[in-house]
Amino acid sequence: MMRKIFILFFLTIVISPLFAQNDVSNQVAEGDYQGDLDIHGNRKGTGTYTWKDGTVYEGKWQDNLMHGRGVLHYADGSTYEGYFAYGKKHGYGVFTWADGDKYTGGFKEGKMHGRGVLEQTDGSVHTGIWREGKSNGEGDHVYADGSKYIGEWKDNLRHGKGIMLYADGRIEQGKWMNGDYLPCDCSKESYAVMDAFKDADAVFVGKVISVETADDASFDQVGFEVQSYWKGELYPGRKIYLFAAYSSCDFVFFEGDEYFVYAKKHEVFSNLYYADKCGRTRKMGGKFDRDEIAFLKEQVNCLPEDMEKRPTAYDFSTDPVCGCDGNTYKNAYKAARAGVGSWQAGKCNE
Repeated sequence: MMRKIFILFFLTIVISPLFAQNDVSNQVAEGDYQGDLDIHGNRKGTGTYTWKDGTVYEGKWQDNLMHGRGVLHYADGSTYEGYFAYGKKHGYGVFTWADGDKYTGGFKEGKMHGRGVLEQTDGSVHTGIWREGKSNGEGDHVYADGSKYIGEWKDNLRHGKGIMLYADGRIEQGKWMNGDYLPCDCSKESYAVMDAFKDADAVFVGKVISVETADDASFDQVGFEVQSYWKGELYPGRKIYLFAAYSSCDFVFFEGDEYFVYAKKHEVFSNLYYADKCGRTRKMGGKFDRDEIAFLKEQVNCLPEDMEKRPTAYDFSTDPVCGCDGNTYKNAYKAARAGVGSWQAGKCNE
């Protein structure tokens, strides 16, 4: 219960609506002006205006309005330096609050608008698109504790597709709505090892060696170097490639990490496999990983009858594997041609 309360509190402090400064009045009677005037006595050109509350503007004027580049020092200690249009912040500018928080980026009619960066004194930083003074659209937010969210926003809340990388190592990827994460809904509570093996088209333990994003940014192609192999289409160098999209059910793979993978052939990309959170695919390092490897070695037929039908890319390289029959082969291709269905990387007895 306490964990749930903490998460709800955490989500409420994503981004504070900091930009609450009202545009200052442009009425001459409210202060003192020193600077250029046009032939009608209106402020135009360069000048300094001081309001009765201590607010000071130094910069360009037109038709009695702040217009062009200038610096506005508020009475509370906040400062805006940038461009104005007809009395309002408009264009590129830097707003620094009295407490040290700072926004650098676009403004429109007095509000944060366009691309900008909000840096807060607690260490959090938000970089992205702003509309009407709020984060709307793509944005990256680094929290004070080191957690990071990358994705879509709506009115200062995580909304749409995104990934949350928590400081404690947890990951939430997929769809967000009004600040809340919508988790994957798996139909199966558990998946027995041999059931998962029979359903999968590729089963292996491998290290991620590449993560390449598609041209349209709709998915990643994840390359694995296989360490332990039971089935799946191999490329030279013990390589297998997976499709990874960005839904709540898609698995998140990180380069350099090792995974236990149970994958199906992708329905569209025939050269790729696909694994989701509802199966047994997981990052290595769990308590029973080695036991599961030993179990598969015992249960899976070492010399399956369908080996000749399994597609295996020809490989000239010397990349030894230890077959389940206890023999060392020059590479995975040679093991497959010998009818060996599973192997470990490296020579036997090493």
